[in-house]
Amino acid sequence: MKICAVFCVFVALALGSPVPPNTQQCECSAAARSLLSSLSHIMQKEGKMEHRDLFAGFNCTDLEAQMIPHTLTASVCQPSGSAHNASCSSHRRSSFSETECLRNIRADLSYYDVMLSSYRPSETDLSPVKTATKGLMNCLNENCEAADGEFPQWRVWSGLSFDDRLSLCKTLKGFHIRAITVNRALGYIGSGEHRK
Repeated sequence: MKICAVFCVFVALALGSPVPPNTQQCECSAAARSLLSSLSHIMQKEGKMEHRDLFAGFNCTDLEAQMIPHTLTASVCQPSGSAHNASCSSHRRSSFSETECLRNIRADLSYYDVMLSSYRPSETDLSPVKTATKGLMNCLNENCEAADGEFPQWRVWSGLSFDDRLSLCKTLKGFHIRAITVNRALGYIGSGEHRK
């Protein structure tokens, strides 16, 4: 596969053509799918995990998803040529920026990594999501453009079991939604469409 990619680059350079997009992509789609799968598993089981019921005492499906207000992933990762650019959720008029999209994805993952790592009552049940989150973060760091900057740390948990489980439910629902966005964004970046 790598020999083919190198050959394509040489042929493209010799013919004066642009380098095929699939030879210069950020390929973390498998890691993003793994994260989405882990989150979907928890949400489908409604928190009923091997060691405990994460959402005992309330119906998690009735609660609103809690999104992170400090990132713009949904808008900056929207394809520039998409028909969705005219939607209410997107007020930006500039073209797609892979660097800005990846920076926001990293900020999201950093937030959720801190949040999940600081949740103590059920570390074992959350370990697949924590592992998948770290896996995607590592993949982005190894295979994609670096994002400069410090990502802030947040305190999420109150120390009260019920309130923390309620917050965990809302936050995991938000993370699940964001993981869908991340999967779509990384698929778009991986396709190379934005480089054409």
